[in-house]
Amino acid sequence: MSGRQKFLNYRFTLFRKILSMFLLCMLTLGCASIIRGSNQMMAFKSNPPEAKLKIYDDSSELIVNSTTPNIVTLKRGNGYFKKKSYKVVVEKEGYQAMEFQIEGKVNGWYLGGNLIFGGLIGYLIVDPLTGAMWTLSPEEINATLPGIVQSLSRNEGLMIVLSEKISDRLLTGTRPDLGL
Repeated sequence: MSGRQKFLNYRFTLFRKILSMFLLCMLTLGCASIIRGSNQMMAFKSNPPEAKLKIYDDSSELIVNSTTPNIVTLKRGNGYFKKKSYKVVVEKEGYQAMEFQIEGKVNGWYLGGNLIFGGLIGYLIVDPLTGAMWTLSPEEINATLPGIVQSLSRNEGLMIVLSEKISDRLLTGTRPDLGL
């Protein structure tokens, strides 16, 4: 065998090894695992800011105890073909607390991407095991906490309230000539 043939043979063998490694990677990884990963970063904001942020997982365990605004990394999956869910509580003194549910929904990369890249291994093994087949929804929480209006009986004194905070039923019969 001549030197040129040895060189071409070496290049062909190297190309086959690289191609084999690439195909092996593509067959052993699911598409959603490659593109999205098993965790998801989520933003939590509130109006007013600096509200307490509590996140509970699906077993009611407190996993985040912080304040807003905040960015938290949450797991997408909860085992083989099991989505993760969370309960979020945003609260601040003087305001009504708000609760939100975060649920896993099937990821588009899991459905479409595995047709091209991951194949059956991606559909049935890798993405379901890693949790990458799920997208947590909603992807961002922006809580506007309503203020608490405290009621006073007629004999307790003066109460000042913004008219936007009073229902139309209570505004009936007020005197517009006095700004009421």
